[in-house]
Amino acid sequence: MKTDLKLEVYNHSDKNINQFLDKISKINLDRSHYLLLFVGKYKSGKKSMLNKLQKKVGGFAEIDLQNVISPNEEESYAKIDKVFSSIPSSTKNILFKNGEALTGQYTGYTYSTVRYATPQEKYLISKMKGSEKFYVMELKETEGIDKTLERFAQSAIEFEGPASFVGKIFWKLTQIKFNGHTFPSKRPSSSTI
Repeated sequence: MKTDLKLEVYNHSDKNINQFLDKISKINLDRSHYLLLFVGKYKSGKKSMLNKLQKKVGGFAEIDLQNVISPNEEESYAKIDKVFSSIPSSTKNILFKNGEALTGQYTGYTYSTVRYATPQEKYLISKMKGSEKFYVMELKETEGIDKTLERFAQSAIEFEGPASFVGKIFWKLTQIKFNGHTFPSKRPSSSTI
């Protein structure tokens, strides 16, 4: 486990991960929020961790940020407002899928070499502040974490591929794509993860 600022970073296979999940289940969300980042390409590891987390804190409402964030800032703000106004007050746990939509992949800043928060990311964070909800944001790459997101999130769990030889082979086989390829962001990471 590494620590920078207040961001606690764990690997999904850490021995202490169950203790961390127990700690999260006891968090008091009165007048506050909690943001946990799921970072990495290991989808089945994320799914398994989300299932463990749901057993501790309850179910999650899923929001796909690809459907919310667009290159047009005003349109994104309107969609973010609509999403937050449609969340029932009884819903306390929210899963943001495709968090990389905030990093510029869909906002026109894809080829920037400087890591910074997009206006859409800053607006989403302002809506999350003081919302008394527990958020999980999924990201495929650690490069998707800029300094603003790193400061705002309380913890992150890294999802690397399986450690065993057989697990690595099966995981690599599932990564094969026949209809094209998506290249990871070439922007340098400013994250300490």
